[in-house]
Amino acid sequence: MHTNPVDHAKKIETILESLQGHCRSESLLFTDPKAKALYETAADVLDGLQKAFHDFSLKKDEIWKDGPVSKNDSSSTPQMSTDPWD
Repeated sequence: MHTNPVDHAKKIETILESLQGHCRSESLLFTDPKAKALYETAADVLDGLQKAFHDFSLKKDEIWKDGPVSKNDSSSTPQMSTDPWD
């Protein structure tokens, strides 16, 4: 079982990237402007999520860097993995 959050972040990043590409290619199939907008919007949202996971795995953003954690951090609560890709 993987317990390294960076490994999981990279896996999720790859999944999001794939889904984003799928949404963009699907948007090309439709002539309905609302359907095109839905798929393009979904792709844009997935792009933001992918970037967040990417930045986390590189500790690129200040928020992801190691340092003090607030008392509201839920990391002290054990959580079971429900990751279907484990």
